[in-house]
Amino acid sequence: MKKEYGFALLLILAAALYLRLHYVLEAEYPPLEWDQLEYTKTAVQLLEKGIFAYRDTIPNTLVTPGFPLLLAAVFSVIGHEHLEWSLMVVRVLNCFLSLGAIVFLFLLGKRILHPITGLFAAGFAAVYPSYVWSSSLILTEVPFLTAFTALLYIQLRIIQENRWRDHLWMGLLLGICVLIRPNSLPMAVLPYAFLWINNKKLDVKPALVAFSSFALVMMPWWVRNWLTFHSFIFIASGEAGNPFLGGTDPYFQGTIDWNHIDKEHQFAEGLQRIKQGLINDPLLWIKWMTIGKLLVFFNTMWVGPYPFSVPAWYANWLNHLHNFLIAIGCFTMLTFSFRHKGILYLTMGFIMFLSVHMIFIPVNRYLYSMLPFLMLSSAYLLTQVILMVRHAWITSLLQRKRI
Repeated sequence: MKKEYGFALLLILAAALYLRLHYVLEAEYPPLEWDQLEYTKTAVQLLEKGIFAYRDTIPNTLVTPGFPLLLAAVFSVIGHEHLEWSLMVVRVLNCFLSLGAIVFLFLLGKRILHPITGLFAAGFAAVYPSYVWSSSLILTEVPFLTAFTALLYIQLRIIQENRWRDHLWMGLLLGICVLIRPNSLPMAVLPYAFLWINNKKLDVKPALVAFSSFALVMMPWWVRNWLTFHSFIFIASGEAGNPFLGGTDPYFQGTIDWNHIDKEHQFAEGLQRIKQGLINDPLLWIKWMTIGKLLVFFNTMWVGPYPFSVPAWYANWLNHLHNFLIAIGCFTMLTFSFRHKGILYLTMGFIMFLSVHMIFIPVNRYLYSMLPFLMLSSAYLLTQVILMVRHAWITSLLQRKRI
């Protein structure tokens, strides 16, 4: 049976790779803009001038350096004189790197319940349109998802087995995740909260091991910031205010006059808008900060032009898959969280990530990092149904044979 599950996983990985390579190699790419352009410029500037600066030519800490450094490393090997060709190499590498997330989803599902759970979760990730389309983008999503699912797998092992080496790996993976996308930092507390609940006490030593390995990964960034800015900058500074302020425009009515916003104090401006909004129209603002933002996250998919590259029936099926994962994933979390420790872990991680993103402007792109929780939860319920049906069938068969 182990060979059969391994063969099934290989088939899923082959299908995933085909879907990604087929789209990446066949798609037409407009000139880079927004984040894709800025990440590329940052990597090129780092190679040519030795300056790490995002959206600028002087050093800054607007973003963490994980993805620009990865991009620069690829460019240093393949060159960037012919940039379009170099970017295509990055996209092809994304196709292969994305397979790591699928493998870790399989391992997570296998640990939570059964190898079938892992196969379902891996299958969802293989075909989900955002995961296919993102391979064509020069963005953080693909490398982050692989590192993040590896982090989730190690955290689940800590909760189940609590081995020292897993704490070491958790710190390393958390550091990598934070250097790519800092919003993963709150996940650090999750396994230790479970250990505290299980043991009614917190063993500080494993946590110190995890922090030490995390600090080891972050140390070059901290040292660079200290030498450059003469201050300790833990993650990044200056960039969070803009998406936070953007999230204070209820239902995107255009109530923010961006021409008169002080770019240095966008976070404070956002706080003032929330405070004033709750005074003037509390119902509107409470609805927007809760239900309104949730609907924006879940109602649509972040897929760009991908649906236009596949048959209409397949695009329609993918839309149904999205709705299925949202509905069944959330239902499973609500129903089984207090019956199964693995599902409780998924629920807490999902709530943690969702809470972070609810603070900022809601865009369906942010659902990307929350989908593994929904995929695994949906896979759990499907597996439970299959196992129950199989058990009922075997019981019925034995009864008919009077065994």
